[in-house]
Amino acid sequence: MTKVRLLALLAVVALVLFPALAFAQVGEFQPPCRFHGTVTTNGGNMPDGTLITAMIGNDTYPATTNFTASDYFVTIPWKSGYDGMAVTFKIGSDTVTQKGTWSVGGNEPVNLIKGTGPITPGGSVINGVKLGNSTGYDSTTGIITIDKSAITGATGATGATGATGAEGTAGKSASSVIGIIAIIIAIIAVAIAGMVMMRKPQKV
Repeated sequence: MTKVRLLALLAVVALVLFPALAFAQVGEFQPPCRFHGTVTTNGGNMPDGTLITAMIGNDTYPATTNFTASDYFVTIPWKSGYDGMAVTFKIGSDTVTQKGTWSVGGNEPVNLIKGTGPITPGGSVINGVKLGNSTGYDSTTGIITIDKSAITGATGATGATGATGAEGTAGKSASSVIGIIAIIIAIIAVAIAGMVMMRKPQKV
C-alpha cells in the first residue's frame, strides 16, 4: 500500500506541475518580433554612435544600427503579456512619434524620424519654393511657385518728416505787377480810341 500511495502522490504532483512546465516551455520557444527601418534626423542620416532604443512596457532593447545606410533593426524576444503591446522608440534621448506593435514572429517595418522629415505631397518631394507670376507645383523638379502678386505684407509705420528744402527765389511784388497791368490796359484803351476816331466821318 505504501508504494501505491507514493505512486499516487507522484501522479498528483505531475498533474499539477505539467501544465505550468508545458506553458513555460511553449513560451520559451515562441518566436521573437523584429522591428527594422530607416533612421533620419531632419531628413539626413544619423551621426555614428547615436543610440537607438526600443521600449515595450518597462523593458528596453538597444537596436543594431548602420548609419551609413541610415537603418536599424532590433529583435524583441517573447515575454508573457507582450503580444499586442505598443513598442515605442528613442533616437538618442528623444522619444519619436513612430510606434510598432509586438506580435509573435512579427517582422514590422517602422521608419524612425527625428525633427522634420521631407514633405511628400502625393508622393513627390518638395525641393524648393520660388516666386513667380502664378501659383503651382512642378512634379518633375519638385519646385512650388507662389504668385508674387498674391503676397502682401502689412502696412508699415509712417516715416519721419524729411528735412526742409532750400528757400526758393523771391517773387515779384504785387504793386509792380499791378502797375504793368495798368499800363497794358491804358495802351489797349488808347488803341481802341484811335480806331474809333479813324472811323468817325469828317464834317465838310
